Amino acid sequence: MDNEYISYLNSLNNANSSNENALAEAQVTNPFYEKIRVERNLGGYLAKKLKEKPISIILTGHAGDGKTSLVYQILRQFELIKVNEDLKIHDEIYSEELSKSLFYVKDMSELSEDEQNKLLKKSLNMKGEGNSSILVSNTGPLLNTFKRIYNSDKVEMKLLELMDNNDGTETEVAGNEILLINMARIDNVILAPKIFNNLLEEDLWEPCQECQNSTKCPVYSNYKTLSGNIENVNHVISAFYRWMFENDRRLTVRQILSHLSFSITGNLSCSDIDGNGLPDYTFEDKFRYNSSNLFFGYIGINNNDDANQIKAIRELQELKLDSKELENDYSFFVKHDFSFLTDEAREIAQPIWEKYNRHYTYSSLNLLTEKDPYELRKALRRMQILFGKYDEESISSLFSSLFSPVFSDFLHFRNKKIGMRETRVLRNKITKTLYFLFVGSFNGYNVSDVIYLPLVRLGSGFQNVQLLQGKIEKREIKLSQEPKYSNFDMDENHFTLEIKFAKINETFSISLMLLDYLDKISKGAVSTKINPSLSHGIDTMKSRIYETYRYDDTDIITTEVLVHTNVGPKVISIEVDNNEMYVE
Repeated sequence: MDNEYISYLNSLNNANSSNENALAEAQVTNPFYEKIRVERNLGGYLAKKLKEKPISIILTGHAGDGKTSLVYQILRQFELIKVNEDLKIHDEIYSEELSKSLFYVKDMSELSEDEQNKLLKKSLNMKGEGNSSILVSNTGPLLNTFKRIYNSDKVEMKLLELMDNNDGTETEVAGNEILLINMARIDNVILAPKIFNNLLEEDLWEPCQECQNSTKCPVYSNYKTLSGNIENVNHVISAFYRWMFENDRRLTVRQILSHLSFSITGNLSCSDIDGNGLPDYTFEDKFRYNSSNLFFGYIGINNNDDANQIKAIRELQELKLDSKELENDYSFFVKHDFSFLTDEAREIAQPIWEKYNRHYTYSSLNLLTEKDPYELRKALRRMQILFGKYDEESISSLFSSLFSPVFSDFLHFRNKKIGMRETRVLRNKITKTLYFLFVGSFNGYNVSDVIYLPLVRLGSGFQNVQLLQGKIEKREIKLSQEPKYSNFDMDENHFTLEIKFAKINETFSISLMLLDYLDKISKGAVSTKINPSLSHGIDTMKSRIYETYRYDDTDIITTEVLVHTNVGPKVISIEVDNNEMYVE
């Protein structure tokens, strides 16, 4: 028995040529779209704004960010289109509920420049006529169209400012009040569990329960294994997408959907299962196409070239998470104990491990040196990552092993208010790192109440004697945890950590990248590879500190020199008066 939903899932990713539903424009006409569609809080916010008064809404961002899907959601909410009705290129529809017309443009980016000019003007004029509009466009075409119409660099700068702020409020641009939403600035990570839960909705899989191939089907096996451990699976996939987002490698909604759909099916079809002649309960195919392998872009122990077309999989393979030592490796590979896995996963992992061990018992060296045993251990780590029976403590340990020692802490700081002890530990890490960045070593940090600001020759390394330009008291450095609220999606609300200096008005946010950098430096790393944007942020903070805390040149009578000794740094004052030098 065929389940048409399997074919639909296969059409959502770009790992093969049958991806006709990868674009939202094509998806909305598919009967399964309405069942997997996620109702976005942003859509509810915009619908509320449309009810309040006439308004001009512009949705911009990257391809695949969900702009068209959002228009569909809003039109469905006001019953302006039918279920699975295709969106027109543009249309004006009267709404009984709104008591006004709503003009929408599905995607201005795909049209000619003349059409773009005409549709943007009409969209902006709708409010003046007592009606509303929603216009969708990728960022480049939107900026270019505004420039063609208004011929003003100020308009472009204003639009860029709105895109950067992305606060969901109306603002005047070139005499027009618009509500601009930059979808590229929206946190898509919060959507991933909602999407995955919808993909695994029980009623979509009912035909598989009655299928004669259900006992040997790897896809149905994946559905049961994922559903049986959905909470932990969602924690893991969210952690990966969060890591990507916080490291400036954000994935679009389309890329997330492509990754998750492939992780369920591996692009196997019902006809593939029906025609393979496998007996019931064949664990080898279930292992090869297990979601823990597919999620990472593998079929069994082999890297799959088609899967590498999916961006999330390319990023995962670059991280090499399955090559990292994990807490249960000893239990798996030495004690042959797979009890940490869920029942469904263990029923696949145990016989695969036993089969390979029987094959390689002739020489223990083979288990360490040959490729297949090495790849098998990686595959079982992948299963451990996705299908382990984790509690809150063990999953935090997993994330620290996979991503960074501070990643679990970052998630904790982001989601919950922290206490005084945690704040104190983190503040000490910050001051220790700043001391190293300015002084060049940790020498004297524990006995000093100040961070010295010496003159450092670029590229010269550590210097024993340095001209002192200023200093900052450690007590002037504060750490605060500030709530950040989204105007249009409460799921995006979170906390940020801010570094504050007593004499500097601005604060400096601690991103995941900065927290990771602070941790490495405070533990003694001499240098570490950092993201260019992080490097710019650190240099900006150092520049502001130098600028604010350096000695005032007009008041300098005495020159101070920082001398590094075996017992710590020592400040020597030098004063020249009437051709005589005084040293203190």
